[in-house]
Amino acid sequence: MSADTTPQAIIRSRGEFQEAARALMLGLPEVKPRDVLVVDLDFSPWPLGDPDIVDALTRWVRLPGRRLRLLGGRFDVLERDQSRFANWRRSFAHALECLTPSEIEPTDVPSLLLTGAVGLELLDRERWQGRRSDDRSWLVSQRERIDALLQRSEPAWPTTVLGL
Repeated sequence: MSADTTPQAIIRSRGEFQEAARALMLGLPEVKPRDVLVVDLDFSPWPLGDPDIVDALTRWVRLPGRRLRLLGGRFDVLERDQSRFANWRRSFAHALECLTPSEIEPTDVPSLLLTGAVGLELLDRERWQGRRSDDRSWLVSQRERIDALLQRSEPAWPTTVLGL
């Protein structure tokens, strides 16, 4: 079975990871989770700038009460390499929260996507190994892990820069 149809799957390659990430993000308008959380040091593994994903995000965020949170160390990679998403965020800043953890080691920031009842984690960025899971206990532990990071985070990547 492919990574996007198996309740719990081991990711063993870049292709499998990209397929799983795309499937989760493209399914947002149908699954309709209230909150989506993407956590990464620089967001380079995540296909946020893909035109189909930007379209899916647009359809999802137009549903009432939706929020996308990005928690990461660097947002310049998104600005530079995923310009469609960078432009998208300007239109939907009301539903987007960008945060960066303060006083934390980069190794403590996971590569993780949480979309309601399913999560995708990239465990090894060099070998593209990870897991996709809908296991409730795993999802709860990941949310607790991220909540601890969120409590020690500050706003980042503003949509406008004020100047004099």
